Amino acid sequence: MKKLLSALLAIVLVAAVSVVPASADPGWHGRGGWGERHEFHGGGFLPGYAFGAVTGLVLGEVLAGPRYAAPVYVTPLPPACYTQPGYWSQAPIPGPGGYTAYQNVWVPPQTVCR
Repeated sequence: MKKLLSALLAIVLVAAVSVVPASADPGWHGRGGWGERHEFHGGGFLPGYAFGAVTGLVLGEVLAGPRYAAPVYVTPLPPACYTQPGYWSQAPIPGPGGYTAYQNVWVPPQTVCR
């Protein structure tokens, strides 16, 4: 996969360079002062620098190895146990005539482990 992407990128870069004709000079064409010929080849530094930086980033990303997260080794925590104190609760008791009565019931302490 990496070789295919880098080959495709190389073909695209060669095609991009070959599309721009060499005669497309937006410069001054010799209109300098004092009889000298000063040709201005239209600001090629910034576009060239940007193209090189983007190409380098793309090629670097394509050709770089895969990134994996570093393994993290954590010792398991000991089981956390606690004792829940006892408490009073009300339990429903069906009474005569369809009425519900409640009776207090003691729930003993319990040990809970996660």
